[in-house]
Amino acid sequence: MTIDYLTIFLLMISGFGSGLFIGLGSGTTGTIMITFLTVFMGHSIHQAIGTSLMIDCIIGGIAGLIYIKHRNVNIRPGLLLAFTGVIGAFIGSRFTSSAPESGLAIVIGFIMIVLGANFLINGFQKNIDFVESKINFKGILKHKTIFLFITGLFLGFMCGFMGVGLAGIVGLTLIFVFGYEIHKAVGTALIMIFFISGSGTIGHIINNEIIYTAIIIAGFSAALGAISGSLVANKINEDKLGRLIGTVILILGTIMLLKYFLI
Repeated sequence: MTIDYLTIFLLMISGFGSGLFIGLGSGTTGTIMITFLTVFMGHSIHQAIGTSLMIDCIIGGIAGLIYIKHRNVNIRPGLLLAFTGVIGAFIGSRFTSSAPESGLAIVIGFIMIVLGANFLINGFQKNIDFVESKINFKGILKHKTIFLFITGLFLGFMCGFMGVGLAGIVGLTLIFVFGYEIHKAVGTALIMIFFISGSGTIGHIINNEIIYTAIIIAGFSAALGAISGSLVANKINEDKLGRLIGTVILILGTIMLLKYFLI
């Protein structure tokens, strides 16, 4: 990768934005970094996925420690999810190279558009109220440990395969199913994703799908963003934050799809 001042600046901005985004309300670096590395820098989707996972790992560890300091992490369920999630992430990362690049981009872009539009239109609390009104989780709660193991394995596989940290989905699962307060759900998800993204990264390193220069530059600024975001998270209105995140994800998902359908 040719490094010039503009490239360094854009990597720092995208890294900081990713860290800030995740530190504020969980989520994944993939929504920003995969799009940036493929659309604007011309790297392959496989390299972007591996690089995104490693940056996710950095952010999850740093932001997670801050949530631990503020006692917003429930360690036991996080470890249960991480246990099978690590296995699933490594398996998923080994399948990435065999998947068609355009197919991966289309799947990731479509998921981003659906999630982004949903949060933009409905906000955060309405999604919680809707799910709770439609689904009875009492049966799941009777077998909490088994459910956590299965969920961790599935989310880990998707994380390693698509390069999407899925901390946001883990957080939503803890909120919807187990009734966690949002900040504790985010903190627990960040700690889990530190282990899962790390496992997925190992698989991509084996596949030689890592952009190390991007990790050094974007990873450093992502760490700063994660610190900033996690420190002010308790002051952010959850509904407004959800709509803002939805807007960003929707735009990035649209860009991702346009690249492969129109360019």
